[in-house]
Amino acid sequence: SALFPPMAPLVLLLLSLLPSILSIPVDNEVIDEPEIECGPTSITINANVRKEFTGHVYVKGLYNDANCRNDNTGSQIATISLPFDTCNVQRTRSLNPRGIFVSTTVVISFHPQFVTKVDRAYRIQCFYMESDKTVSQDIAVSDLTTGFATVAVPMPVCRYDILEGGPNGEPINFALVGQQVYHKWTCESETIDTFCMVVHSCTVDDGNGDTIQILDDKGCALDKFVLNNLEYPADLQAGQEAHVYKYADREQLFYQCQISITIKEPHGECARPECAEPTGFNAVSINGENGKTELGAAPEEETTTTTTTPAPQAPFVRGGARRPSTGRRINKREAVAGEAILDVRAELAALEVNGDSNLRALLHLAEDGSSPKGFVVQKLTAPSIDYCVSPYSFLALLSIAFFIVLSLLTLLTVNYKRGDAKKCDK
Repeated sequence: SALFPPMAPLVLLLLSLLPSILSIPVDNEVIDEPEIECGPTSITINANVRKEFTGHVYVKGLYNDANCRNDNTGSQIATISLPFDTCNVQRTRSLNPRGIFVSTTVVISFHPQFVTKVDRAYRIQCFYMESDKTVSQDIAVSDLTTGFATVAVPMPVCRYDILEGGPNGEPINFALVGQQVYHKWTCESETIDTFCMVVHSCTVDDGNGDTIQILDDKGCALDKFVLNNLEYPADLQAGQEAHVYKYADREQLFYQCQISITIKEPHGECARPECAEPTGFNAVSINGENGKTELGAAPEEETTTTTTTPAPQAPFVRGGARRPSTGRRINKREAVAGEAILDVRAELAALEVNGDSNLRALLHLAEDGSSPKGFVVQKLTAPSIDYCVSPYSFLALLSIAFFIVLSLLTLLTVNYKRGDAKKCDK
């Protein structure tokens, strides 16, 4: 009793329960999918939570900006409303269909100071379509009036997908650095053998102003280590295999390309870019601050100006240094007569695996350990070791083994005979 006082069992019980107590997550969560309201001058997100909300709703990367954060407490709805001209809300014009995409990323954080595993980040996007109406009226002048019938052929609808593995893979949003993917551009038309397409003027952006041009305005690759010259297996399809890469300190990759649509000559072939074999390390970096490339040369005369608002930083990096929001002028192709140019985009998160815990934290994996779509975690196994010998070496080894066995048998026989001889002498 002197060694174990009466309070010892209680202390031991508390110590055994301490790890489980410290690992209890925030007792709150988002219920169902959030509701997005696309207003005339702002976008709003409303998310129902299970208990009274005491955290923050903020634009990703702008936590320290009070105008971009809502600390609403005392209700079971986490909400924030963002005007179009504030908080780095991105506005991108689309040519097909005609309109404007308004998008941003919102984080719902339940802890007052930290980002925990119950927090959620949502990429919200509203599309405001431009509507055109044509009004016509026919007037019959006489019986000899010739009537005209016009049929408008709709333009193809194009998209840019990043597929897992090859051209028949599934679209993915997450991938490991070095993983093989397939960049695929596809246009769908209601008519057959009518249009041709050429992909050109492709850039990749980290969302913070660092833009790299990987295809020039003719559709030729600039860096074979990033993306090789494209292949065109069909009139309205292009693609190329590549391996996933990433910026040094950022996981997100934002791709943007232009697709030129032209009318195909009857029974003719579609014209394709004539490109030389690309070399390495020739991708052009567009500096968002002074409009110059990494080589220090001013860019060539442009025909199209694109201004992109930098995307905010990751939710777990609060208050970090950010580049100023500046416009970037990127060389793009000017549409010629009989040609229409469409903009297409794709996104990919490229991750480095530094451990199972880090991987789960980055991807917000589910409680059951499932992976996001298109992302597979592979377990590494020890490589097997095989030995290969020639027939002569095998015969030599077999002869050595035979002589060793024969020597052992001879030694045993001699010892046995010596033992019998000693018994006879006695």
